[in-house]
Amino acid sequence: MRVGFLGAGLIATYHSKSLRRSGAEVECGVVRAGVYDPDPERAAAFAAASGHTVCASEDEVLDGCDVVYICTWTSEHPRQVAKAIARRLAVFCEKPLAISLAAAQDMARLVTASGVTNQVGLVLRRSPAYVWAEHLAKQPAAGRIMAVMFRDDQFIPVQGHYSSTWRGDKTLVGAGTLLEHSIHDIDMLRFVVGDIDRVSAHQANFHELDGIEDVVSATISFANGAVGTLVSVWHDNLARPSLRRTEIFCERRFIHIEGDDWVGPVHWTDSDGSEHTLEGQALCDSAEELLDGTLNPDGEFVRAVAAGRPSWPEFSTAAAAHRVVEAMYSSARGHGSAQVVAAAPSIAPAVLDVVEITTVETHPLRLAVLRDHDRTRPVGFPEDDRADTVHLGVRDATGAIVATSSWVQKPTEHAPGATAVQLRGMATAASMQGTGVGGLLLEAGARRHAEAGVQVLWARARDSALGFYAKHDFVVVGEGFVDDTTGLPHHVVTRDLTAG
Repeated sequence: MRVGFLGAGLIATYHSKSLRRSGAEVECGVVRAGVYDPDPERAAAFAAASGHTVCASEDEVLDGCDVVYICTWTSEHPRQVAKAIARRLAVFCEKPLAISLAAAQDMARLVTASGVTNQVGLVLRRSPAYVWAEHLAKQPAAGRIMAVMFRDDQFIPVQGHYSSTWRGDKTLVGAGTLLEHSIHDIDMLRFVVGDIDRVSAHQANFHELDGIEDVVSATISFANGAVGTLVSVWHDNLARPSLRRTEIFCERRFIHIEGDDWVGPVHWTDSDGSEHTLEGQALCDSAEELLDGTLNPDGEFVRAVAAGRPSWPEFSTAAAAHRVVEAMYSSARGHGSAQVVAAAPSIAPAVLDVVEITTVETHPLRLAVLRDHDRTRPVGFPEDDRADTVHLGVRDATGAIVATSSWVQKPTEHAPGATAVQLRGMATAASMQGTGVGGLLLEAGARRHAEAGVQVLWARARDSALGFYAKHDFVVVGEGFVDDTTGLPHHVVTRDLTAG
């Protein structure tokens, strides 16, 4: 597997060293291929340290590798990603994807449609501190997440050890602290708490760099009812390292992360008065048990490429964070006006097929989507292997399964005497969420069972998904409850299949 790099600066060096530490190079037969950077001296220094070969152009790198890391100015990402996809290369792109939302979404569509293994540099998805905090926040003992306060500060990276003068040029970087740096924070808020529905934001520019804001303050409303704040600051205190502080209030648990955003410590206090702290290697060991893979994002990317399977976080996850960022900028331009976060753009159903799949084929998406990659939580259902259970999935143009569902013959007390089917395990790949794929699958299954004489379709729906079910003619029945497996609030929803 030949791995090339476009860009040879600080972030490229980070990923190169991370890949070396991961052990995946030996496992997957990685060969350090070409590197190109507009600064020949920087490219030469990178090559000397990493074992890559300096190339005279981007095309020389791309023509000589199977996998490419794109670690260049943000403005260059769309063009370079398109070149990589045209060659069918697996691609790792640094965050942010692009300087505009439109370009980021175009990139996500292009990469998703290509079917190549892809990953973005939202590396905190494998941070032990945030993986553990997400685990704590979603345990049943914690209750519902109520509020989150997130603060992120670092010295403005045009100076100090970053020396990224290009980050002061809006034509290359697009904007300031929110887009360039705190897109990590937006991604973590979505990961730990949930989807973001609405925002209100203000920004300031103390350094007076054209188009480069250095302070953003935002209030956030989540789809699950939680609320939050984000403050992002680029200052001039070079003696202070880049730091994040996160506080999460659940009904019965308080969680906060301070210090290093990778190894903690993570503190939490429960309603019984017990106090706990996890940090360092103990935190890493505990968090890794929850993941599908290791804590090293570069190693897992290369392993996914070698296995011919998807990696994460993928481009569509980054595009979702871009939509939140754009809503915040729109609010700031309107002096804090409330803004609804845009939905993901739809894709053409013609490239998708709804097909019957096996029980085993449902497991990867159930693990990733319904169990948050937590291998300690079961993905199987008791009815999975019954003769009358049907598993339906959506395959994309490459043959990959991007959505799954299971349809179980089971009566419901909410429709006595009716022939009923329970819909279970609805899961859509993160790369396809919000694109209409879930609705396509649901409607295909509903038609199939209506034609077979089934009268009522029902499901135990997460409260966060009630809007989705309402759009597909389901109604909520009965009182809400907390699901034993997920610890999340649910309601039963039903749909009359005889209504036409």
